Amino acid sequence: MKSYFQSYPEFLASGGSHKTSTIKPTQLLPAIVANMARLNKEFTLNVNGRLPKNMDGMLVDAFEQSHLQQPFYTQHCEYRSYRYGSVSKNRIRIDFTIQYRMNRSHEKWMVEEMNQILADSIRPNMTTLEKVVAVHDYIARTFTYDLNTAGSPYAVYTFMKEKHGVCMAYALLFEKMMELLEIPCYYVIGQAVGEGDAGHAWNMVEIDGEWYHVDVTWDDLSSKSKNHEIRYRYFLVSDEKMKRDHTWNLRDYPPCTSERFASLHALYDVCIVGNFLYYPHQKTVLLYALDMSKSHLQPDKLLDTRVQMVKYLDGMLYFSNYSNKGYLCCYDLVTKEVRELKELQVMSIQSCEAGLEVTYKDETTELIEKAMEEIEAVEGTDEFAEVATIEATQKIPFIHFDQTWMASMEQTNPGTTICFTDNEGVELFLNCSQPQLTVDLFIDKGLHLHLTTKRKAFTLEQPAILKLPIRLLPAFKGQLFTRMPSGALVEAQYKEIDDLLYIQLVSSTEFIF
Repeated sequence: MKSYFQSYPEFLASGGSHKTSTIKPTQLLPAIVANMARLNKEFTLNVNGRLPKNMDGMLVDAFEQSHLQQPFYTQHCEYRSYRYGSVSKNRIRIDFTIQYRMNRSHEKWMVEEMNQILADSIRPNMTTLEKVVAVHDYIARTFTYDLNTAGSPYAVYTFMKEKHGVCMAYALLFEKMMELLEIPCYYVIGQAVGEGDAGHAWNMVEIDGEWYHVDVTWDDLSSKSKNHEIRYRYFLVSDEKMKRDHTWNLRDYPPCTSERFASLHALYDVCIVGNFLYYPHQKTVLLYALDMSKSHLQPDKLLDTRVQMVKYLDGMLYFSNYSNKGYLCCYDLVTKEVRELKELQVMSIQSCEAGLEVTYKDETTELIEKAMEEIEAVEGTDEFAEVATIEATQKIPFIHFDQTWMASMEQTNPGTTICFTDNEGVELFLNCSQPQLTVDLFIDKGLHLHLTTKRKAFTLEQPAILKLPIRLLPAFKGQLFTRMPSGALVEAQYKEIDDLLYIQLVSSTEFIF
């Protein structure tokens, strides 16, 4: 991991950026990376000072090490060229030309999609391990290894659009999603058995201070097996196990010595519910559970029943009961009761937005619908019932255009009830002691509300109520999700009354549903 180049974070901390054109020799790599992270196609760097080796060797080293810094951008490089010459005794000018497998509009779309995927799958109270499992499983279940794509099979944009690609796309997507979750991760390049001379790419990820290998490509069985979608043989693996069929430059990466997750490596097709993994035992196919919150992972048998296709929905595990002709059954995680639901052999159980879709041997399908949860108001209050009786001391009109509502005001009498309103029926009732308030409300694929005072967020002293006509929302209220891009829990409750949605906002002043 030693390099004579300055690291990218050190370069940024010292004031460097893509605009920095005059650099020291040790800043050559991070300066190139800074430009590639902006997808700059042409740029010039002036290197001042004594070189640690000749310029040709430095440029080769810089590009060979670029995958260690901002790989989502540097590894999308499709073509590069450069020319250099001496400007003075200790000054060399280098002109770069680079072509990428994506452009800025591709980048914007991909990052927005990734943030949405993470918002849908990551809960605020998840541990780092749970987050890594969720991303690993999402990629392995969603994408298929295939070189035959309309776009470049190496590009993450193609991967996300066409749902097909190669190991580079798998590993780059995993690395970028880890970055968005602020989980330390490396993009690893090396060789693997059966991959030929083309090389192979995977990841390393840090959990609780220890580093582990993750090869999502080799855990994706969708194109190789009719019986399984996903395995965990190459998930959170030590160097010792990974060396059996992978090779890489050990000097470039941290050592992976922990065997903490060895009990995961024999599993297939697990179902994740909070800290628990539910799965058919690899030999007996009986239903087992694994509590990931424990430092020592020890599987526990739940049922003396042979199961397949385990899926979770609303407190229940659904599965095909192979101890009884493959019929559809469910297991209540609270009462521990098992019920047979249908005397037809199950061929598949798939998660979908509305719940679970079950396909039977006679080719009929059935939808097990997700319960639409209605969160109760905060204990001890009944703000929803009383909202119709609220009398605002001040009424402030929203400025409304398209799908945006904005308003700002100076309070002369802080602590009184204010109502921001418009003629569409949108109303925001709140009571706070801030002398100045600004409200930004935006409805597109979701609902975005941001409250600030003098451009800074603040804490609500009392619950606020937002009233919206349901017709303004992009989806049925049950599809709203209560978490922010950071993963922080949004403190909100809601109720539907007639054709209006009442949302109670507690404590936080930034809400994204």
